[in-house]
Amino acid sequence: MAILQIAADRPGSGKSSLSGALLLHLTCANRRAAYYKPLSKLAENDLDVAFFSQSLKANAAFTPPPAASPMPRSNSSLDANLSTRVEAEVTRLKSLAESVLLEGPDLADTEGVVSPLPLELSSATGSWIVAVFSYSKELTSDAIAESCQPLGERLAGVLINSVTAYRGHHAKNVLGAELINRGIPFLGAVPEDRTMLGVSVQQILDYLKGRWVQEPEHVDARVERFLIGGNILDDGPSYFGRLANQAVITRGARPDIQMASLTSHPLCIVLTGGQEPAEYVKAEASQRGVPLILVDTNTIDTADSLSGLLDLATSRSVQKIQRFLHLLEENADLEAMASLALS
Repeated sequence: MAILQIAADRPGSGKSSLSGALLLHLTCANRRAAYYKPLSKLAENDLDVAFFSQSLKANAAFTPPPAASPMPRSNSSLDANLSTRVEAEVTRLKSLAESVLLEGPDLADTEGVVSPLPLELSSATGSWIVAVFSYSKELTSDAIAESCQPLGERLAGVLINSVTAYRGHHAKNVLGAELINRGIPFLGAVPEDRTMLGVSVQQILDYLKGRWVQEPEHVDARVERFLIGGNILDDGPSYFGRLANQAVITRGARPDIQMASLTSHPLCIVLTGGQEPAEYVKAEASQRGVPLILVDTNTIDTADSLSGLLDLATSRSVQKIQRFLHLLEENADLEAMASLALS
């Protein structure tokens, strides 16, 4: 059996997505896999643990699910007690599963200071490490090699994630080739994907500090794009029906736009200006199961404020994990990673 640790260059690079996708892949292949997040800033309140245990059925036979311990301070090492606790939990899971997936800490802190924790966890648990790097135009093979250097022989491979449009060739054929020439196993380059960047309707309401116009439905639906409803020249279905999984932003005083948008089944409508919609709009939205969110800000300010919403996107969605698994199948050496998790 094997223990595989997933580390990353920074928060949001895709550790949880990769952990979930590998877990789903192994489970679908009828392999007994366990998930463990040894360290977290949120400790036992970390929502990833509950998601993997409940939604992905990880550790179902290994109750109770292992809780995360508090993350040591920046640039701190594992103390003896914490190391012993983690080692004991991994030993327990090893006795019950064919594979243990560890979601490890980042390779460096927010200031860029190298963290000793991934290697120390590897030493304590005997885990191999797959490092996930978030793509940017500034990312170089030198930077990747420098970040991975402290991992030494425990590094099993590098995966580049969130590759922007038209940069796939550079990520795979330039960065990937350079890493291979350095002797660093290259596992693939996964493109940026709207599904993975989606946020829930509930997250939109919370972020905008809005309020429900009426009892909502489908608040966990994932919104992938926003469309502003204004004075449009096209007919409603042509304008609003072009794209799926969208939220519409429009003034509360524009029932014509609201009714036109409802014909295309948006996941929610954000009504700006603090004015409640007409009763017939409420009735139509209720019949179609479309949540209505009311905010006091105007349309432009509301749209502008959403720029920070993507920072709240998480992988805690079965749909997202399934999508990331598909992206791995198309763009990475999934079987190599599965083999690392099993041998």
